Amino acid sequence: MAVCIAVIAKENYPLYIRSVPTQNELKFHYTVHTSLDVVEEKISAVGKSLGDQRELYLGLLYPTEDYKVYPCFF
Repeated sequence: MAVCIAVIAKENYPLYIRSVPTQNELKFHYTVHTSLDVVEEKISAVGKSLGDQRELYLGLLYPTEDYKVYPCFF
């Protein structure tokens, strides 16, 4: 079950963040921004750009105590 969804701009900043339950909203904002850093690291390590359509799945970004964070590109 997803507890937080974020839409990220091409310039790498969140356009929309929605979380359920709302009392943990600040925690999820932090998680989203941390995830952006991890995505940048993985992409630069592989040497691919976001425009490369061959590899849209980066796998598990990182686990927290309560959640697992995955990216999805469209």
